[in-house]
Amino acid sequence: MAKVGSFLHNSAHAVNIAATNAYAVARSHNVNNLGGEGSFPMRAYFLRTLYIELDSLAGLSAKPTLTVRLTRDSAGDTTMVGDVTASISLGVTTATNGSITVAIDFAYSHNDVTGITVDNLHCFWKLDQGTGNVRRIELLTEE
Repeated sequence: MAKVGSFLHNSAHAVNIAATNAYAVARSHNVNNLGGEGSFPMRAYFLRTLYIELDSLAGLSAKPTLTVRLTRDSAGDTTMVGDVTASISLGVTTATNGSITVAIDFAYSHNDVTGITVDNLHCFWKLDQGTGNVRRIELLTEE
């Protein structure tokens, strides 16, 4: 029997990667493995939500922000979801921890028409100021 309805897939990654005030290839993460299958389980779907958790935040203003983007390539040059800036919600008891949640409504198809390896999406980030560490990245998609 064919699938009926929509299906949600969560790609969750525990990481420990620095965050500074500039994008850098060394400070990005491949967010493939959607559906836990090692690469994308389907050819077209909706990107729905990106969640990023941070710790060891230092040198921030009263309202710190994190800017993120998703690219097709590991160099960060083929942007699929352009820069989105979100306020960091700091921890209630630990002000050096924080997180952002970004709602995305983007229909994405990774058919290869450009010669780029498209089974991957790469997440890049930068703080508006200060430093910290990205500890967790989750990308929710809908099929």
